Amino acid sequence: MSKDVEKIKQERARDVRIMRDKAAVGIARWALPTIILLFGGLVFSIIYIEDAAMIAIIASATSSTSMALIAILTGMTGTQKEDPITSLMKEQSQVTRELINHLKNEKTKSQSIRLGDKAVELTEGQTNIHITDDDPVWGKDKPKK
Repeated sequence: MSKDVEKIKQERARDVRIMRDKAAVGIARWALPTIILLFGGLVFSIIYIEDAAMIAIIASATSSTSMALIAILTGMTGTQKEDPITSLMKEQSQVTRELINHLKNEKTKSQSIRLGDKAVELTEGQTNIHITDDDPVWGKDKPKK
């Protein structure tokens, strides 16, 4: 019984591919003549229609339809380039992910900073700060006159 189900799934997938290919061929066959007719109608309307609002409506419909047909043709015939902003965001998220992993790994290491008598120690995720009562600028020394 499972062989019958697998066979039916394969046949359906084949039929869907054939249907998509036929639709792509039909769209590709009529896309360019449709675009040419749309722009011819736009030129005709610009010449013979005096109302600017009507011309604007026709121009927007023509451009929207033409852009949609061009997008469909581009999608069928070639690979679409990724948006530059999307690729930058992916790179930035990768850099951020690597930075977070780096900080997680660095936090487990022991680190210490000493400035005179003051010390900051980072050990296994703990923070120890040693501060003396000395002058913050001069330390143990006396200010010069």
